[in-house]
Amino acid sequence: MSNNRRPFTCYFCNELIKTETEMGHSTLCSKVLIPCPFKCGSYIQRADLAKHKAECNNNFRKSANLDVDKVPSNGTFNAYSLDRNGKTTLNHPKLQEEIVKLHKRFSSLETKVASLNQTQANASLNSATTASALGNIEDMRSTLKQHSLSIQKANYFNGFISEWKKNVDSQITALKSSLSSADTLKTESAKKWEFVQEKLIHLQNLQMDLSLLKQTLFKDSSHFRKTQMDFATNLEDIRATFNQQIASFENMWHQQTSVIQEAIRNISDVRQAIDEQKAKYAALVFELRTVSQISSEASQKIEIMERDFGKVQQELNQMKVNVEILEDLGSSDSSTYQRLVWRITEVESKLQKAKESDIVLKSPIFYTHRYGYKIRILLYINGLNKWKGRYALACIHVLKGKYDPLLAWPCIIEGQISLRDLTETSQKKDFIKFIKTKRPSGDEDEDEPQESSPTYIFIPHSVMLKANYTKNDTLFLDVNISENQTRHETSL
Repeated sequence: MSNNRRPFTCYFCNELIKTETEMGHSTLCSKVLIPCPFKCGSYIQRADLAKHKAECNNNFRKSANLDVDKVPSNGTFNAYSLDRNGKTTLNHPKLQEEIVKLHKRFSSLETKVASLNQTQANASLNSATTASALGNIEDMRSTLKQHSLSIQKANYFNGFISEWKKNVDSQITALKSSLSSADTLKTESAKKWEFVQEKLIHLQNLQMDLSLLKQTLFKDSSHFRKTQMDFATNLEDIRATFNQQIASFENMWHQQTSVIQEAIRNISDVRQAIDEQKAKYAALVFELRTVSQISSEASQKIEIMERDFGKVQQELNQMKVNVEILEDLGSSDSSTYQRLVWRITEVESKLQKAKESDIVLKSPIFYTHRYGYKIRILLYINGLNKWKGRYALACIHVLKGKYDPLLAWPCIIEGQISLRDLTETSQKKDFIKFIKTKRPSGDEDEDEPQESSPTYIFIPHSVMLKANYTKNDTLFLDVNISENQTRHETSL
């Protein structure tokens, strides 16, 4: 709203107003003309209103006080009189006529004001006519206010006279009640006189009783003096005994005071010793907290080192296995394809290392056929996840080969893995499993097989470690890859 406010010049103070509205400024401007609150017909600037109130002739309290002072001190008023029945009557007919005339004139002025207001509404387009009509309205209003003030004064005098009549009536009523109460008082006084005579007779009887009481009191006073002397003697004895008790108590109090002071000194020494112990204890607690913090940090570092050491040990074991694989690769024919006979030595040692660090055994690299897919066999000899410690898992790992651009991708490689029976008999029972893998491309990363994946096979430890399959801590895995491979699996 403040953004739409336009500056204007005040009609009364002739100042340019920028931060207020016309309505807000008119309620605060000291130059605005305000009609007299006592309806004298004058318009006064707001700054001079207080001074005008004190000096206005139509001030109701001021004029009322002046008119009351004009009432005669004997309680009469020349416009009213008191009849025989104590009622007031109005003796001034001109006052009544004046009041009627004022009422009529007040009604006519109201009619004129209403007509002028209608004229003002109809002639709002003509500014000059409107200004003159407004002036006439203001004059009529001021005249109307003066006449209404005269009516209020007349009504005030009527009220004052009726109040005076009520006071006179109440005084007459009080006088009548005083006369009736005087008769009643006379009757009561006669009764009281008879009552006083009876009391005088009773008083004489009381005087006789009083003389008897005086004699009895004299005898009692002599007995009281004797008793008082005996009490004084006993009081002196009690006082002497009490002084002795006070002396002994003072002696005991001094002894107890010295003992208490000694105890206070001992308590202060003990308190000082306790404070020293508290300080030592606080220092010890701080040192213990420091040691505990250092030990916790050291334990954390040790745990980190142990984890790092485990990882290094796992990597070292894997490197040893990889070195062995590389040695086998160096001694084997690198042009092997379609079939691989994988000789695994030190089975027990590698199984123990797999239990400790989850190593993976990797077969020599061979091809599925001449100029075919480059693959190897991964053997998790100790198993994985929930199969760990019970089964060995084997899967085909497809590597990046130099003939990959000539081959179809994704590839599906099928074959069978046989755990060779090493017994020296003609009827050998190899442990045979069908294996399959599907890869979109060759890579060097080793993907850990998932439980739901059909790309790996199970070889139970109870079968793998039998004497007919593991001999001299060595076993042989025969891998045969063929495009049209008939599945001949050994049932568990």
